[in-house]
Amino acid sequence: MADAFTRRVIELQSGRAQVTGRVVVGPPLRAPISGRPCAFYQVIGTNHTWPWHDRRFYPPGGARLWIDDGYGQLLIVVPPWAPSLGPLEPAGALRCSIACEVIRRTIYAGESPDTDRLLEPGGLGDRPDTYLDVEERILAAGDTLAVAGEVMEEIDIEAQSPNPRSLPTRMFLMARSLRSVKPKL
Repeated sequence: MADAFTRRVIELQSGRAQVTGRVVVGPPLRAPISGRPCAFYQVIGTNHTWPWHDRRFYPPGGARLWIDDGYGQLLIVVPPWAPSLGPLEPAGALRCSIACEVIRRTIYAGESPDTDRLLEPGGLGDRPDTYLDVEERILAAGDTLAVAGEVMEEIDIEAQSPNPRSLPTRMFLMARSLRSVKPKL
């Protein structure tokens, strides 16, 4: 996001921002190719039909994870995954760059429900495929992550409000861009 401002968690206000911090344990996910536990994953696939561009996939229901920048923790909300529209990404699509150990594999139809959903129309392609060459990348607790997006406020049902006349709230960042800062070795 060219117009995002890098901020510390304690400085955040509603609007566009970028925050860098370490991933704190969020609701655990399981990466669909390797089965590795993670806070977020990305699968990039190609096949013989469209080898000239990548198809990207991440948790279909989106993800919620926390980052800590040393000044506070911030909830990061990744919107639900939307299938790409051919070589063009939908407006507002998540831009993701995860530098870590990459798992490369060819997946085939019928291997497992997790991998089969990548082969279905709307998965990583626009028609059913019998195989895909995929790369899987994950974010795990402790990874450093730069997140850009829109800072918003939501009701926090787990907190107590200091004022009995108002509801407790918390800030969160609706992610539009995720970028790991250092490769995970």
